[in-house]
Amino acid sequence: MLGPIVLLLAAGAAAWALLRAGKGAAAGGRSSNIFILKIVVLLGVAAALLATKGWPLALMVILAAGGVTAIETWRDRALRAQEGEGMVPGAGAMRAPATKAALALEEAAAILGVPADASADDIRAAHKKLIGQLHPDKGGTDYLAAKINDARRILLERLGAGAAE
Repeated sequence: MLGPIVLLLAAGAAAWALLRAGKGAAAGGRSSNIFILKIVVLLGVAAALLATKGWPLALMVILAAGGVTAIETWRDRALRAQEGEGMVPGAGAMRAPATKAALALEEAAAILGVPADASADDIRAAHKKLIGQLHPDKGGTDYLAAKINDARRILLERLGAGAAE
């Protein structure tokens, strides 16, 4: 009995969402159309699960959809706020601001996981290991790679070994 009612509610919500999407397309709201389309699809999945007496799965889909929607909304607002402050270059690229301040010797050693009086070979080995794990091509970020490279440069300059490698 609950299944047909939920399907009817989902169909009504889908019709409302599609009407709203049509109005948003006329106003140029492409991102809101994608958001509405996601909600329509998730409501349809939840309704189908409820119609087949899969209410635990339907509940999980609805909860997950709410969580994902909340996270996406938060991320979009944070990006808009950062773009307004000039912290995020480009069209929505999620990057941290470039670090201009030089690292302290202790911080550089902590980043590489070596003592402050480590040898040049130890510094290079620690750098190679870390950059191999956190390079942007391996799933790391540009920010982390820059921090690791700065730490190596600072520690090698302290030794006079130079950072030109």
